[in-house]
Amino acid sequence: MKNPDQFLLGKRIAITGAARGLGRALAIIAADHGAEPVLLGRDPAVLNNVADTIRARSGRESLVVACDLAKPGSITSACELTLEHNPIIDVLINNGSPWLEGRLDEISDTDITSTVAAAVSGTILVTKGLLPGLYRSAAADIITIISTSGVPGWDLGGGSVPFYAAKHGQSGFSDKLRHELRGTDIRVSAIYPPDFDDADPTHAGWDDVPIDGAKISNREIVSTLLFILATPRTCSFPIVILDGMSRTSDE
Repeated sequence: MKNPDQFLLGKRIAITGAARGLGRALAIIAADHGAEPVLLGRDPAVLNNVADTIRARSGRESLVVACDLAKPGSITSACELTLEHNPIIDVLINNGSPWLEGRLDEISDTDITSTVAAAVSGTILVTKGLLPGLYRSAAADIITIISTSGVPGWDLGGGSVPFYAAKHGQSGFSDKLRHELRGTDIRVSAIYPPDFDDADPTHAGWDDVPIDGAKISNREIVSTLLFILATPRTCSFPIVILDGMSRTSDE
């Protein structure tokens, strides 16, 4: 591992959906830059594996917190435990959100309600629960990873009607929250990536330059998020759409 800039040194970063994929990559790379990760997810065993990877790679300790975004009681307990451990949160990354595909008439009512609950209600409740800690930070950020599925009129790809509805719900939440928190020390941003591949920051190919025309990976989303966190507080990023690398190759 290279020795990256420690611009997040001492920053406490809570990440939902931190067990796999983008959330895992975010936690690992943020710790590389000095952050103190709070790993939120449904499976503590997998989260502990992420914490072990972070410890071995950067020497940073992570707080592992079980949190099911589809269950309000689980969210309440997770937020209380997180703030009991340390009352300050500097960054909240709302990354956890279930994927759901299929035609509307083929999807069960249970899958519909759990998908919307986790993505929309879960995002709102975990933000509300950790808001006291964000207020205590000298300069806090709330960044929600949405999807181009949440952009009105965007070209629609995979995913189901409930998934798209949930992403539009997250988009409205972030936009209204940004206005509500204007004038505070909390900056609110939303990142809208297209469909992306998962890369592993512990593998040698993580730093490879993407091929022109290729689908983006979680690496580009991590880089965008770090860019937001590294910018002066005079800069704001209400909406960041990642579409520059989603071209189709002419070859």
